[in-house]
Amino acid sequence: MTTKRQAAYGNWGSALTAEKVCRDSNDINFVRPASDGVYFVNSEAGEKDKLAVWHLSDMGELRRISAYEINVRSRVHEYGGLPYVVHENHLYVCNLVDQLIYKQPLGGNAQDPIAAPVPLTQIESDQVGNFRYADFLVDVHRQRLICVREDHRLVDDTDFDARGVVNTLVAIDLESGDEGEILFQGTDFVSTPRLSPDGKTLAWQTWSHPNMPWDDTEIRLANFDSKGKLTNIRQVQQPSSGSLVQPQFDNKGQLYFIADWSDWWNLYRVTADKLEASCEPEPVCSLTADFAPAAWVLGASNYALLGDDSIVVSLTRNGRWELGIIESSAAGKSNLLIIEDGYGQLENLVTIDRQVYFTAASPVRANSIHSLAVAKPRKINSLAIKKMSITEESSIDRGMISQAEIICFNTADQQIAYGNFYPPVNTVFTGNENDQPPLLVSIHGGPTSAAKVSLNLKVQYWTSRGFAVLDVNHRGSTGFGRKFRRSLYLKWGVVDLEDIIFGVQHLISEGLVDPEKIAIHGGSAGGYAVMAALSACDLFAAGTSYYGVSDLEVLAQGTHKFESRYLDQLIGPYPEAQQTYRDRSPIYNIDKISAPLLLLQGLEDKVVPSEQAERICNKLKQKGVDVRYMAFEGEGHGFRRLENQVQALLTELEFYQETLGLSGGNAAVT
Repeated sequence: MTTKRQAAYGNWGSALTAEKVCRDSNDINFVRPASDGVYFVNSEAGEKDKLAVWHLSDMGELRRISAYEINVRSRVHEYGGLPYVVHENHLYVCNLVDQLIYKQPLGGNAQDPIAAPVPLTQIESDQVGNFRYADFLVDVHRQRLICVREDHRLVDDTDFDARGVVNTLVAIDLESGDEGEILFQGTDFVSTPRLSPDGKTLAWQTWSHPNMPWDDTEIRLANFDSKGKLTNIRQVQQPSSGSLVQPQFDNKGQLYFIADWSDWWNLYRVTADKLEASCEPEPVCSLTADFAPAAWVLGASNYALLGDDSIVVSLTRNGRWELGIIESSAAGKSNLLIIEDGYGQLENLVTIDRQVYFTAASPVRANSIHSLAVAKPRKINSLAIKKMSITEESSIDRGMISQAEIICFNTADQQIAYGNFYPPVNTVFTGNENDQPPLLVSIHGGPTSAAKVSLNLKVQYWTSRGFAVLDVNHRGSTGFGRKFRRSLYLKWGVVDLEDIIFGVQHLISEGLVDPEKIAIHGGSAGGYAVMAALSACDLFAAGTSYYGVSDLEVLAQGTHKFESRYLDQLIGPYPEAQQTYRDRSPIYNIDKISAPLLLLQGLEDKVVPSEQAERICNKLKQKGVDVRYMAFEGEGHGFRRLENQVQALLTELEFYQETLGLSGGNAAVT
């Protein structure tokens, strides 16, 4: 047995370099079935600012199918959504640069050259980028695309006004193309168009300000008239307000969807005989678990219909994801059987000919595509999941992987919050005797998002160097039911900070971390939490904000349409609650901030503009606080270029080495 070397925590050597963890190419999304495998979107060799559509065959053969001049990404809602569809050997795909939809013929195999794409949607040169498209569906009966269109023609980018953005459902002829014929308008947002098998009925999701898709939404249905226009528009009945997401028809014409009427996102359906009249839903499976995450991007798919009233589903409870199958019994009741559990994330469930595909990651395995053949008749214990790798299995030593302990701790007002605690792990080094590791507290974005326990090499970057990491699921996070999610409403900047502070104090009381060496980082809403936490207490010796919010009032007055009324829910209507906005804004609490702060910001950010970082940087400098600002040209809300991700991570490490007093240890940091 090799004896480990003692070295100062936070200064261990590690083979997980900044470039290695940032080049991780397992951000697989928008999986769709093909006749011989799947299509999906992923980066090019880890360059996250360059996305392509790929085909992965059942035999494991991987090939790129989108043209090299196309960067596959929609800017609908700024966060994007399903940016492509394949139909009759053609790829229809949204290009990031001009947001046009392109039509591209596909070759039959990997040896065929990639054909040149041609624009399907047309727009005047001075209007390029003003139409954005996502969530594609092919209406084979009328030979057209149906999709979400976001119209920015009435918006002046020099004086941003989200009220001028118009979101609609449109139809685009597959041959002639155009800017799109409007099928539905009148709500602030639309998403997830889905056709019935006979092509006669369309279902889609709608919602309006101040709601977000995880608040109060509707599922609408309509029939087509002889000219292909929508008629008899109606809604699924709701026993109470709720978030209804992911509508989908089965081959019998029944409409399925996920709703949180029971406090949990569970599966429901409207039988075919009720679709034309009452639209009254019935529960399919009632469980104290969420069958879906928050819909930050368009085109999510968290269940797959097999065609015989059985359904493969993903669900999360107690911080982990499970894969299950719902079977209908002769008595009309549904039974859920778990196929596999212990996943850190599980999504992109699609099916073709009883072959189910999905993406999943575990605490020790990176996100990848899996397949599951569901035979008929079947036995659950005979269902075998096959991993379909798109890259070589990671060479990281399992002994270098820190696996999260999901912790539950008491917080303010006799409430409970959650977190994922990662102790420092290294096969070569151990900490100095009687020392405790520094703690890096990580705050997710949203704030309606969630900390996952799936393998994240950026977390391992820190733990392999001798840091402990606490990834917090504060009140407002998803995966713990509607009540927990909405407990943040009107209290953003209050209860989330309470949970962060109580979580850190819990680890200190357990003797797991050094109370004098605690740093905090986060992006977007998590970046706001960083700056707010530094102003709320003296627990933290340093903080790093990635494109975080420093002035809530400015954010309420000028962000993109999707989130332009989000703060009504989180804080209160503006300007009625103006004083609350100011009381909770770090920019108005400068006198309470003394810990060093690192600000990392993209200059093209449309969600949290760079002035948020620049203003608080200048004010803290005037006060004499150690504040550092690094801006990145060409980056938006989230860094995509490899060199910028690497530079940000190296800068953050150097910042903690200095401010936490970790440098000068026994091991070289790589």
